[in-house]
Amino acid sequence: MRALISALLLLTLPCATAVGEELKVPSGCRQVPQAREAEAVAGGYADRVIHEKTGIEMIFIPSGDFTMGSNDPASAGAMRPARSVTVRAPFYMGKTEVTNAQYRRFLADSGYDGKDDTDGDYDLYLRHFRGKSTMSTEDDYPIVWVSWKNAKAFCDWAGLSIPSEAQWEYACRAGTTTIYHFGNDKTECDKYGWVLSSKEYHTHAVAEKLPNGWGLHDMMGNVWEWTADDYFYGHEGAPADESPRSAGRMTKVLKGGCWGSGVAIHVTGSGGRYNGAPTNASGEIGFRVILPVDQTEENESQ
Repeated sequence: MRALISALLLLTLPCATAVGEELKVPSGCRQVPQAREAEAVAGGYADRVIHEKTGIEMIFIPSGDFTMGSNDPASAGAMRPARSVTVRAPFYMGKTEVTNAQYRRFLADSGYDGKDDTDGDYDLYLRHFRGKSTMSTEDDYPIVWVSWKNAKAFCDWAGLSIPSEAQWEYACRAGTTTIYHFGNDKTECDKYGWVLSSKEYHTHAVAEKLPNGWGLHDMMGNVWEWTADDYFYGHEGAPADESPRSAGRMTKVLKGGCWGSGVAIHVTGSGGRYNGAPTNASGEIGFRVILPVDQTEENESQ
């Protein structure tokens, strides 16, 4: 009788809750076992996939419109004035920052020596791997001491991309219009990211804090994250879509704050930003990757 009741209950479950259903995924990826169809997306893409070459879990980010930047006087570092931006194409974004383990996989497979892609006047590249930094080398901690050029080399090897500033901020906001992706109360920051108020002055394992509304972890704190864009103070000449700006500027945009950042709006707010030379590296800087859906071949077998 108990078995019969259980069978009847299973028959009443809606089809949308079925686990393990084969969904569409980009070439070179496999769906996460518990993946479901991404909401509001034509074509049946899985909401979560594993990028097989790197082992990175990626979250589906739908296309849409959002307000980028801030008009708040306290948000002096944000893109100003705020403006409407259309993200034309969906993409997958790393659930977390790229980790030490994932970067080691790149080094082992490619034989890449990134020293020439960091500032030659300083001994910066992978200092924590060489015992010259207090940042952790454990597998599930974010990679640090990597320049924008090092991040680009990783992406070129992996077939992935560094997100544009617009893509990064859109994914961070996850449909919100508040100062932080979780609201306006800065006393909540420690629940969502490792920042200066956490009083832990170093990197931490990824995904230990609460995610944003789209399931992305550490979009605030832990490490600053490189974006593809050259740094401009405001929106001058900026496209009204997710395209990165590249005009030969001296620095690249960094987003998200880090373990050493305060919780000021202009630093760790969704619109907060900083900048660094593309050959600079630091124990406070790492990166996250994306896989644009419109630049991949669909897995026709699914």
